[in-house]
Amino acid sequence: MHWVRSLVSAGVVAVAAGLLIAVLGTYGSLTGSVERLAVSIAGNANYEIVGVTDSGFDQSELDAVRAVPGVETAVPLLRSTVRSDVGDLTILGVDSSITALQSDLEGAVGNASGLLTDPDGVLVGAATGLTQGDTVTIDDVPTAVVGVVDGPGTQRIGGGMFAVALVPTAQALTDRTDQLDSIFVLGSGDSLRTDLDAALAGRVSVMNPDFRADRANQAMSLTRNATLMVSLIAFVVAAFLVFNVMNMAIAKRRPTISLLRAVGGRRGDIVRDLLFESVLVGLVGGAVGVPLGIVMGRIAIESLPPFLSQAFDARIEYVLPGFAIPVAIVACVLACLGASAVAAVQVYRISPIEALAVGGGETSGGPGLRFTLAATVFGVFAVAGSFLFAVNVDGQLTLGAGALFMFGVVALCVGATGPIVSVTAAVPRRWGGAGRLATATIERAPRRIWATVMTIVIAVGVSVGVSGSLTNMTDSAAESLSSLANTDLYVSMTSPDAIPSGPIVPAEVEDAVRATPGVSRIVEGQWAYATIDGETVSIQGVADGSNAVTLASLSDDVRAAVLAGKGVVLSQGFGRTLGVSVGDSIDLPTPTGVQTVRVLDLVEYINAAGGTMAISLDSMQRWYDRPGATYLEISVDGDVAAVQDSLRAAVPPEAFVYTGDAALEGTSAAIRQSGALAIALQWIVALVAAVALLNTLTLSVLERRRELGVLRAMGGGRGTLARMVLAEALSVGVVGGVLGLIIGAGLQYLSTLILGASIGIPVAYTASWSVLLYGLVALGLSLLGSAPPAVHASRLSIVDAIAAD
Repeated sequence: MHWVRSLVSAGVVAVAAGLLIAVLGTYGSLTGSVERLAVSIAGNANYEIVGVTDSGFDQSELDAVRAVPGVETAVPLLRSTVRSDVGDLTILGVDSSITALQSDLEGAVGNASGLLTDPDGVLVGAATGLTQGDTVTIDDVPTAVVGVVDGPGTQRIGGGMFAVALVPTAQALTDRTDQLDSIFVLGSGDSLRTDLDAALAGRVSVMNPDFRADRANQAMSLTRNATLMVSLIAFVVAAFLVFNVMNMAIAKRRPTISLLRAVGGRRGDIVRDLLFESVLVGLVGGAVGVPLGIVMGRIAIESLPPFLSQAFDARIEYVLPGFAIPVAIVACVLACLGASAVAAVQVYRISPIEALAVGGGETSGGPGLRFTLAATVFGVFAVAGSFLFAVNVDGQLTLGAGALFMFGVVALCVGATGPIVSVTAAVPRRWGGAGRLATATIERAPRRIWATVMTIVIAVGVSVGVSGSLTNMTDSAAESLSSLANTDLYVSMTSPDAIPSGPIVPAEVEDAVRATPGVSRIVEGQWAYATIDGETVSIQGVADGSNAVTLASLSDDVRAAVLAGKGVVLSQGFGRTLGVSVGDSIDLPTPTGVQTVRVLDLVEYINAAGGTMAISLDSMQRWYDRPGATYLEISVDGDVAAVQDSLRAAVPPEAFVYTGDAALEGTSAAIRQSGALAIALQWIVALVAAVALLNTLTLSVLERRRELGVLRAMGGGRGTLARMVLAEALSVGVVGGVLGLIIGAGLQYLSTLILGASIGIPVAYTASWSVLLYGLVALGLSLLGSAPPAVHASRLSIVDAIAAD
């Protein structure tokens, strides 16, 4: 009977389910892809030995591992990405011990092990399009293809774009003589982990095979936190909109409910019927929202910025956790039940005598005094608590502050129902006869008007708060990275929108740069990912003359001490993770042994992974056995653009030459991109709120069908009725827009606190005049949403409208 209302209700719930599925899918895809890769390669390994940085370790460690008591098998692996004539290939170097691993790679290689009789040949993944007998050119070296690997799960390894070779061949192809990236250990014994740590003495790290999933979790924290914050707010919005729709539906059904009561229907039966209806709406909406969320999640995965995924080497594929769909549907059902239960309380206020009333009973009165006082008190505590929560609580729990704020705002607005309705009624009073009719209509239906105003408040408030805070985050990040632009040109082997953590700039490239006219100075630098106390950290090796961001905020004394190799600087978030402060000492595991260093300072720096550490370039090169640089800072005498063109002509095409401004813009764009999904979700919330607004205005006209018919019978013209509906909508839009801007400003400030904790730097709150656009959009939505009801009111048949139900 009420298919439009049911459709809108289910749509609101579907978006809420989609938001949750999108967040869980994005998170699950990053961690799940890494876990799948671990299973595909590591199989049943008990431990994985990895380098303390992402550049690998010396092959001699393999003998040390095999000598540890309890080690049954130690399987070496070299893993690198190289260029070839069929595209980028992941090179995997293995030996015969790989047959001990129960993994997808072992199964595929084991079945084709006879093809590796050619020690200089390679097996290739099916996605390369190569066949046995072909020749593939890897880094200018023609290499024979001795077989094609197409076993289960091999698509997870570089998307099927990989080549498998014996370890010596892989080392030669990647120019990494006597280097390995992993050793997979199979063994037994309670002390195996301890014995491995003792034998390796910190030169390499002993990790569980799933440690890469933890690294992925850290790397995606910025995207996940921004999206999760919006999702939690969206669930509050969805619950409110469901309540709004159910509230209007019950108001419209007052005559039917009172008739049921008059013929003996019990309140409990009617309430259970309404709650069962809301369960169905939740189930249907949740089911529809699942594919919507999957689509949003896939889009989010495809748009992940490079710096978020470069800390781990898995090819990201969409992986939806098994619990995601049940959790989303159950959450939707519970939200619908909770919202409908609050609305269904009205049933207990409907008297059977209303069935005898010609007009079907009163529309609805405002909330009682006790209820408004309780709501106001709760709202004040919730709003204040959200700010205390954001400032004093660390970790993922901080994200709940946004949802708590929205609960408090709704409660405060419930307490202020009277003033909100009064102001809304006062706006059209001076707009002629149609305006005075609108005022009278507003005053006799405070619940409906409050719900309609709040729909706009929610849409505007969420839009202003989320988009404003994400803009503030990007601006603050760009400001903190501004020293990047002080360098004329950069040369690295990675694009400007990613951290230049490798590969090392070849010596011939550096020689070509030095020989280029106009280059006055070259400052070497390095980035690398390392593991310290089980936490992933990005390490920057800096030299004198560098414009590195990690040095920009340091005092002259601390800067000089870092460059002299007298200690390190940590990002504040990483310092908290390690539990250290300025002056403390930490142990750095390095390929040359454990190095004890002093913490010289804790600085505010963007969280690129689990944390950031600045160290002198000389110490990094010696301790971590990483000669050379992963990027070059170049000072130019003369025309920067001309020198840039000369450098591009002098260096190989795989080297990137870009300006300091491009480096700053690339990093800032990556941060903007990390919040893109949250912005998209915010606009979806606003769109659903707009649809709910249209539904509310339409129901308000249908509810007053008899009233409008009487006005027409008394001589009211069609234009008068249409202007009355438009005046009411305009008033609702003005009040809702203004109130939404105020609430949005508060949500924006709160969100800057939350995002600041996630990104690792303070996010400065700045309001923009562009927020007024949201107020105008709210006004436009109100007028747009009122157009169909106004047309319906003007075309109303007098006889049909005043006929007895």
